[in-house]
Amino acid sequence: MDLFTEIQDRLESKKFLKTSQTFSNGYICSGASFEIDDGIIFVKTNFDNIAVDMLNGEFCSLQKIAETQTIRVPEPYFVIADPNSNGGALVVEFLNMQPVTNWKKLGSDLADLHMFNSILGRKKLRLESWIGKPPTSELPENIESTMNKNIKLNIPDDIIQNVDHVEEFGFHSVTCCGKIPQNNDWHDNWIEFYARNRLNQQIDLIIENYGNRKIVEYWSELQLKIDKFFIDIMDNIEPALLHGDLWSGNITQIMNSEPVIFDPASFYGHSEYELSISKLFGGFSPVFYNEYFKKIPQQKGFKKRSELYTLFHLLNHWNHFGGSYENQSIDLMKKLTNYVF
Repeated sequence: MDLFTEIQDRLESKKFLKTSQTFSNGYICSGASFEIDDGIIFVKTNFDNIAVDMLNGEFCSLQKIAETQTIRVPEPYFVIADPNSNGGALVVEFLNMQPVTNWKKLGSDLADLHMFNSILGRKKLRLESWIGKPPTSELPENIESTMNKNIKLNIPDDIIQNVDHVEEFGFHSVTCCGKIPQNNDWHDNWIEFYARNRLNQQIDLIIENYGNRKIVEYWSELQLKIDKFFIDIMDNIEPALLHGDLWSGNITQIMNSEPVIFDPASFYGHSEYELSISKLFGGFSPVFYNEYFKKIPQQKGFKKRSELYTLFHLLNHWNHFGGSYENQSIDLMKKLTNYVF
């Protein structure tokens, strides 16, 4: 039995026909749509050793984003292993995708996603006090200063009761940015999480894969200054659910002009992190940023932190593709180290 027969059996569908619609296969995975008894599904496949873990991370990411009801993602159905290899498949809702034109809603919806966990936490605390229970946790007093107080996010009561508020940085599943598994171990300090679980992991891989030792010198200098990038907002960073790899290739919209994000590598992190790769590779309208910043205004030091977050993506691309990303990464590390605070 092959992988696609396994999928058909799991769906209990008599019909399982590949559609004529074509998709450009990515660097890591391939995709195809299939007509089944009650509609069309989309199947994403990978046949590397990390396939099942990688696809399961994407499945968990889609689930977490979907449960916020803030921004549209393809509904995830299941992940299945290939019985004949180390590969596997992710089966999701098929959406008729088209280029994004509704940038205003995309920016607004993404801001809602980023605000969701913070507002959920406050609503849960208020609910506990209403029913006579003492609060189970304390939240940062100043976090709401990072949001526009005139913006309200309506969270239905059933979500408040059934969705957990997250108080640490990380994720409950391994997720992959590209084909590299990310270290999502939970941490209560964002600066340490970003330095250790993101930057240091990439630098260790560069040393391992390319034998590049000069990066150690630059990293030794930079890591001593990382906390200075956050000196103005250190008490205002609360975990936000992130897409994790939000570049122009991972956004679209459906026929009713509703924006959709897909191919996530989610974790709970600083909301500013999300915007760094969108600027690195371009393709986002200024309208998107204007609408986003109406809800989550830029904080002091945003530009420098954006460059610090861009460093992760350059290092990640160096580990994937080598080439010019080496020089770009080193040049940015030098620039970041030379900043005066």
